[in-house]
Parts: sequence; structure tokens; C-alpha cells
Amino acid sequence: MEKARFISRPNRFTVRCALGSEILDAYLPNPGRLWELLMPDSVLYVVRQKTGENRKLRGMVMAVEREGRPVMLHTHACNDVVAALLQRRMLPGFEELRILQREIPRGGSRFDFLLERNGVPQLLEVKSCTLFGRRIAMFPDAITSRGRRHLMELAELARQGTPAHVLFLVHWPQADFFLPDYHTDFAFASTFLAVSKEVRFHALAVDWRPDMTLGAEIRELEIPWALLKREVQDGGCYLQVFHLPEDGNVALGGSASLPFRKGYYVYVGCASSELSRHLQSVRRKPGRGNSPRGNALDGLKAAAGANMVIPIRTREPLEAELIDALSHIADWTVPSSEMPEDAGNFRLFGFSEHPLHQIDFMNLLLDFRINRLERLLPDIHV
Repeated sequence: MEKARFISRPNRFTVRCALGSEILDAYLPNPGRLWELLMPDSVLYVVRQKTGENRKLRGMVMAVEREGRPVMLHTHACNDVVAALLQRRMLPGFEELRILQREIPRGGSRFDFLLERNGVPQLLEVKSCTLFGRRIAMFPDAITSRGRRHLMELAELARQGTPAHVLFLVHWPQADFFLPDYHTDFAFASTFLAVSKEVRFHALAVDWRPDMTLGAEIRELEIPWALLKREVQDGGCYLQVFHLPEDGNVALGGSASLPFRKGYYVYVGCASSELSRHLQSVRRKPGRGNSPRGNALDGLKAAAGANMVIPIRTREPLEAELIDALSHIADWTVPSSEMPEDAGNFRLFGFSEHPLHQIDFMNLLLDFRINRLERLLPDIHV
């Protein structure tokens, strides 16, 4: 295994990295977004693969460093780790269960393990968790319809008499709490809550050594159910990111326009209810040949080469805090005072490079989506 420097992610399962003086493409066995981990120049742990006539990817990514610690990225290897811990009776909460079969088909899905205790078969599905802040870990970091289907099918199997477990293996030893990521996948989090009486959820934090062997400590994490029930509601704020590939004028409603420099722009929006439906609307780009409906946001959407939305679901009024935090890290701002009167109350934050590739922006996201929740946990000591 060798250390490499992350350069880019050409597609979901490929990363480009620098290994010494060599640039190579490596297979990334992880479908997650990994925004906060795959930052420019992040350190990757790569295993070289034998070259062959049909092999374009000359390496496989096993892990990435965060704060000097390796974080396992190989999702399939995680199942092997769980299997080894089960066989040695070292998996907390599963010490009395033994493996009957791996990759067991049930209904329309395959589940990772069929276990047995005192003659009673039980199902176990393992999920690899790489999203975390200081003390709280979350899953998933990308929408997973497959993961949600697993929860619903396991709940039905449990109702039919087969005990069902889901284990979230958290690759961050400093985590103390686990939550489903309701910001990213509201449907998964809602299902997580809905089936919590049928499916037994477990979250374990593990520590990886620099040689990618498992550390001795494996800790059970708390799932703060009261906080989860409070926060899983479809309202909150969102950050909308636009990319203007060239300098040019942007229509701001009516006959008004304003010159914009090329770059990335972040807009803060809020919806106290039905946020999911609202986000569908704000993602929609005006059709070709259609003029903006009369506001600055539509003008930006029409001019932008890319448009993405990042939700922050919460019951707290965070708009002012988000605006203040962005004002401290943006390369420039477009305040309301520079807009024509008919543009409305509108403020934009400009970035020369993609915000998702900047550590300050990623830390802002982690703070508002995850670390902020620490103050809502009365028994946490930061």
C-alpha cells in the first residue's frame, strides 16, 4: 500500500491521484459523495493493481486521511472486517451470534449476513459510514434508495418473525453519537424512524492504524432518538450554488441586469415547511429561449453552467447565521444594495473556485449540518 495525493474524481468510482511523480487513475470502491474527505491534495491509501491489456485503472483506493487518521473507503472490505469480528466474538452486541451465511437473498434484496443465536436465524445488514463532524457521525452522505428499501424490507421480515439488524460501521474513533443524515436523504431518515420498533439499529466506531489494520478499541455509539424526532422535519435552509463559466450580464428581473464576474455564487434560501418540494422548484432551470420570470434567482439559473442545492434541515432559524458565516469565507459578495430595486432582497457570495473544493466551505457545512447539533444534546461535554 502506498500514499498518494488526491487530484480529482472523474466519475463516481474513479479518482485521479499523484503517486510520487506518476499520475494514475484508481478504482474507488465507494459510491458516496465523500465531499469533506476528497479535498484537493488529500492523502489517499492506494494499492497498485496489476496492469493488463483491458485494465485502465492501475490502483485501488483503500482509505483517505482526515486529521492524520486513515478513514476506510473500501465498502466491501468493511463486510470482511465485520465477518472477522463476528467470528472472533468481538463485535459489541453480537458476541453470542454466529454466521450461517453471507450475501443471503430475501425478498427482492440481498443482505450481508444471516446469523444465528440459539437456533433462531437473524439478518444483519452492514453500512459503512464515512461522514462525521467532531462527535457525531451520519449516514448516508448521498441519497440511497437502495438503503431505504433495505430498511423497509428488513422491517417486514422482522414483522414476519426474523429479527433484523442494521449495523453502521463508523470509521472515526472520536465519534460518540450516530444519526441518519436527514439533510441529505430525508426519505431514508424518515424510514429509519418509522421502522425503529421493528429493526434493531447499531452504530460502532472503529479506529484504523496507518497500516490499515483495525485498532483494538471498538465503541458503541448512542443514537439520540429524541433529537432525531425533533429534527427530522421537512423545513430549514439551503445553499444554492451556481457556476458562471464566463464574465457577463445576468438578467435581474424586468429590463434590469448586472455584470457578473465568472466564478461560483452561493445563495442562502429558506422554507419553513415542504422543503423537499421547494428544492425541486429551485433546482429547475428556465427552459431554453424562456426569459427569467422576473427575479434575480431565475436570471442566475438561466446563465449558470451548473446549479446544485445543499439542504440544511432544522427547526432553528439559521438564515442570518449562514449569511454571516459565508460573508467571512467568500472571495467577494454581491449585496442587496448593488441590486436594482425590482430585484428584491437578494445577496450572493462569490468564490473563485468551487466551494466544495475549499476547506473553509466544507467546515461551514459540517458545522451547520452536524457540529451544531452538539449543543442540542444536554449530556454532551465538548
